[in-house]
Amino acid sequence: MTISPMRSVLSLLTLTTALAGCGSSPPVHYYTLQGPTAQTAGAPASSANFLIEVQPVSITTQADQPQLMVRTGDGSVSALYSERWSSPLGDELRGALSDALKRELGALDVQVVKPGPGAPVWRVQTDVQRFDMVSGSMAQLDATWRVRPVNLKGTGLLCRSVVTEPVSESGVPALIAAQQRAVVSLAGVMASAIRGQNPAGSSSVQMLGCSPLKE
Repeated sequence: MTISPMRSVLSLLTLTTALAGCGSSPPVHYYTLQGPTAQTAGAPASSANFLIEVQPVSITTQADQPQLMVRTGDGSVSALYSERWSSPLGDELRGALSDALKRELGALDVQVVKPGPGAPVWRVQTDVQRFDMVSGSMAQLDATWRVRPVNLKGTGLLCRSVVTEPVSESGVPALIAAQQRAVVSLAGVMASAIRGQNPAGSSSVQMLGCSPLKE
């Protein structure tokens, strides 16, 4: 079968247009909640005589998406398909909380060091009700959390904290940096509870109450 020159030209133009369309797709960027501080900070001044067990983090379905979900000024939520988490968001939160608590307390996570029988452990459980990022405005982390001693003396607590970090710059990196700070602040009040102190609020952390856990 003979293919006409005009048909060959049209086919080449169609292929060129398709390839150009593929080439114009925006690149995908990946983000993590484990910030530069978690990667570069030195060892804490003292070591704890217990381990920590940061359990998997529960998070709302709306926020637990591979792409970033960003709120806009009109109350809608935009899915940024070219801006993605480097791992599932629950895993990102667990890893970032673990890193921050290890620095705060000088304790190792059982994910790294397997505890022996009867080893003293503080167990940390986190349920995230809201994980919001509002472009050019703020990042907010609203979580109910529990810390409970295992094989050691101490009082377990059930608390709720709302952490709000302002965002003055536009763009995704500023939102990610704000959520990284929010996770560190949340770990700070958790560490206070583990030390036996009263978890106190701050300019970024609102404490909505704590109650002791039953033995």
